Amino acid sequence: MDVLDQMKLQAAERVAQYADEMHRESQREGSFVHACRATINNRRLSPCDSNRAMLESLLNPAEEPSAKLYIALAEQFPDRFTWESQKAQPTKEEQRAEFDAFARKNNFSGCEANFELFKRGASIENFASASQAEQAAYAEQANLQRTKWLRTEASPLELRAEARYEAQTQLAASQQAQADASLQAQKERDQHLGFKPLPAHIDRKALIKASKDELRKWSRLYGQFQLNTALRAQQ
Repeated sequence: MDVLDQMKLQAAERVAQYADEMHRESQREGSFVHACRATINNRRLSPCDSNRAMLESLLNPAEEPSAKLYIALAEQFPDRFTWESQKAQPTKEEQRAEFDAFARKNNFSGCEANFELFKRGASIENFASASQAEQAAYAEQANLQRTKWLRTEASPLELRAEARYEAQTQLAASQQAQADASLQAQKERDQHLGFKPLPAHIDRKALIKASKDELRKWSRLYGQFQLNTALRAQQ
C-alpha cells in the first residue's frame, strides 16, 4: 500500500470514527434527557452535568446507555444523584418547545407521532428520522446560531478552538472527497479491463497485512478498484 492509499484510508477511518462518536453522543444525550423526564419515586433527576457523568460512570463496559437503564441506576443508587422536587405539569406549548429542541439535537422528525413518543418518554430508537427538508432546516438554524455565537459570545480561546476544529473537519472532508473521486476513477478504468472477481479471503485485514509484492500481484489480477473497495468495506 503506497503513502497516498494510506492517507486515504486514514482519512476514511477518521470520518467513520467521528460519525460513530456522534451517534454514541446522540444516544447518551437522548437517554439522559428521557431519564430526567421520568418520575422516579415522586421526583425527577436534575438535568445537570454531574448526574449525567455519574450515570455514565455506572455503566458496565459492555452496556449501552438507555433511558430504562439510567432510571434503574437512579433507583438503585438514589443518594449519588441530585434531585428536583416534583413540578407542575408543563403546558403543551412548553412540551412542544422542549420536543423541538430535542428533535433538532438528535436529527429526528418534528412530526406529531414523534411528539407523542416524546411525551411518553419512549426510547430514542423508536423515533422517526428527520426528512431531507427537516435536516436542511436544522442545519440552517444550527449554522445561524453558531454564527451568532461566534460573533457575539465566543471568547478568544473558544474562537481559536473553533478555527482548529473547522480546519480539521474541512481537511478530513477534503481527503474523503479525494478518496471517493479516486475510487470512482478506478472503477471506471477497471470495469473495461476484464479483471477477475476478488476472492472473499482477500479482505481489509488481508490487504493491510500483505507485502508490496502481493499487493502488486493482486492489483494485476483483480484491479485497484476492487482492492480499495475491500479496504474500505469494514471500516
